[in-house]
Amino acid sequence: MNWAMVLGAGLLAGATTCAATQGGLLVGLIGRQKKAAGVASAAGERSLADDLTPVAGFLSGKLISHALIGFVLGAVGSLVGFDARVGALAQWLAGILMITLGLGSLGVPGFREIQFTPPTSWLNVVRRSTRSQSAAAPFMLGLAVLLVPCGVTISMEVLAASSGSPITGAAVMALFVLGTAPMFSLFGYLSQRFTTGRGLNLAMGAVVVVLGLFTINAGMVAAGSPYSVQALRARLTGVTSPAVVPSSQASAAASAGGATTAAGPQVIRIDAKSSGYEPNYVTARAGSDIKLVFRTNNVWSCIRATMLPTLDKSAILPQTGSSTIDVGALEAGDYPISCSMGMYTATLHVV
Repeated sequence: MNWAMVLGAGLLAGATTCAATQGGLLVGLIGRQKKAAGVASAAGERSLADDLTPVAGFLSGKLISHALIGFVLGAVGSLVGFDARVGALAQWLAGILMITLGLGSLGVPGFREIQFTPPTSWLNVVRRSTRSQSAAAPFMLGLAVLLVPCGVTISMEVLAASSGSPITGAAVMALFVLGTAPMFSLFGYLSQRFTTGRGLNLAMGAVVVVLGLFTINAGMVAAGSPYSVQALRARLTGVTSPAVVPSSQASAAASAGGATTAAGPQVIRIDAKSSGYEPNYVTARAGSDIKLVFRTNNVWSCIRATMLPTLDKSAILPQTGSSTIDVGALEAGDYPISCSMGMYTATLHVV
């Protein structure tokens, strides 16, 4: 598992998509607590612990609920398998949500009225608890925000499911929540000390819209769409692959790694690592059966859900071992290979 990527996703989400949805709920709850408790506006009359206690309660509830859902998703993925194509759909859904929230933060008519909140019955319980000086109400809200969609969170949930392990799934979601902690702490502190301004909402909205576009493009890559940025760039520049391995070297690597004979099927071996495919550009002959053997060694990233979207072929790779995708005889052309999230790509070049 690329744990640095998971943590980075949390840091990014804490400042953008999660802040646009869940952050607003937290700030609103803190405001109600201050009003109900009659907290003085003078900063000197409050300690740092007072300012951060609501945030700690919120993050604790969020950590528990997200770790549990990660555990469940990982368990389900290990029992019934995970369709790699779900990742592309999740990326599209996440991107649409992000753009919707971003346009709402920018005040675009028709979008600013759209809000994602937990069920009203749950919020009513939280509101009744705001008179307490404890972290109980923020904790309950943290549990409830699992029901509030956040674009990056959806991506992490897909990653947890594709891990095929309940423990790893729980760890993915827990680390993701911990990554959001710094920015949520900052938002909570500032909401205690100051009144948030319109400029912050505009800046956040613009960032979320851009990230939404990137996320939708990743979904297009995962689906093998000819309209992704990478595909359009390839057609305009004449470069058929973003590979770092030149095609001549890739041909040699494919021949060396596979048992290719004139009479039998072409067997091409590719190492699927947590950081990408090696080599990420391989060649094969047209008109002869092709078998792609993906080899893994202690791999947990989304690359385990590997697919050839334009051929409607996919496989869930083992943590350690190998898995073969038989693509049959193909016509000349380029066939994209991608992980379920569109993060790691390779190209099968048939000549």
